[in-house]
Amino acid sequence: MAEQNKGNLWLIIGAVVVVLAVIYWYMSSGTPEPTVPAETGAVTTPAPEPAPTDGAVSVEPAAPATTEPAPADATPPANN
Repeated sequence: MAEQNKGNLWLIIGAVVVVLAVIYWYMSSGTPEPTVPAETGAVTTPAPEPAPTDGAVSVEPAAPATTEPAPADATPPANN
């Protein structure tokens, strides 16, 4: 009877080892670690720094509007 208990003990120990191995495998393959995206060679420019706020206000004049159409009587150059 003692031989049968030893066999059952090794069977239980083996089953526990297998269960622990399966749990470890399942837990370690759950969520992958985030990977760093591959370098694409795109150049990124830093955001422009805000203008200093010393209280001074600078206003530049607006550029003159050039919405006048080209003269209608303009003759194209002659091709000689």
